[in-house]
Amino acid sequence: MPIPDWDAIAAGEAKTDAQLHTFWNAVARGWLVELGNRLGPAYKISESKEFLLLAAASEQQQRLVLDYAERTRNRVLKILPDIACDEGYGKTVVLVFDSADHYYEYVANYYADTTDGTELAFSSGMFIDSGYGHFVFVAEDLTRVEPVIAHELTHSLVRHLPLPLWINEGIAVNTERRLCPTSSSTFTAAELKTKYASFWNEGTIQEFWSGKSWLRPDDGNALSYELATTFVGLAARDWPAFAAFVCAADAADAGDGASQQHLGHPIASFAEAVLGAGQWAPMPSRWQEGIERERSSRNQAMRRL
Repeated sequence: MPIPDWDAIAAGEAKTDAQLHTFWNAVARGWLVELGNRLGPAYKISESKEFLLLAAASEQQQRLVLDYAERTRNRVLKILPDIACDEGYGKTVVLVFDSADHYYEYVANYYADTTDGTELAFSSGMFIDSGYGHFVFVAEDLTRVEPVIAHELTHSLVRHLPLPLWINEGIAVNTERRLCPTSSSTFTAAELKTKYASFWNEGTIQEFWSGKSWLRPDDGNALSYELATTFVGLAARDWPAFAAFVCAADAADAGDGASQQHLGHPIASFAEAVLGAGQWAPMPSRWQEGIERERSSRNQAMRRL
């Protein structure tokens, strides 16, 4: 599938805001035309004020997706004041693949160099924060895409911040569950307590802080989402302090310094409150190269752009 060389394209961009919007919208449309040609004649492009959509779906289905995306964008910006921001140029791109095979074939272009040949964790959608940021999902049932759109659009709207993955995902899941009442944990409280006790230890918690645990194809992936959601829920009880913490958080130390400065305690305190006593402090010196290091620099890419 065609993956543009965004750095080369950016070298020829215009200078004024109006020119930049026009330039990147044209680039995005050209990209979707080429991608649609590769995927097949069933794929069509449609657009709204803020979004460009490529999907193998009826005109009515595409309009429903775009309308929901527009409403959700406005709601996310309102419920995440001082955090969410729609900066940058060009409309947000949404790719809806007609099969899981096409979805994973596309996604593998962005993760093949960071998974060491291992299986990608299961997902139904994701925000790809590389070059012209965009989000993708599988159109198995377009009537059930609302949680995916809410989650991935939240990622898009906090892209300007160099967030640790646990904060990024915790914000996205909490926002998704607030906007979509049908979205909830697949585990009961009792099940989570048991699974947490058997999975989280001083080794796996380092994968959580660094972001590596989200790539696990086992329960570690789902448990990472749940733990991040709980931690962010605890941190967000004082919104002004939480917003300041999020804006200052750095993936290089998993947000520990920002937590001490703005929340008044290290992030290990969240783990102690949920998991009990243990060696929970982040230790960046133990994090390996690859995905763990890349998480801290990926958000410095060109935006959407």
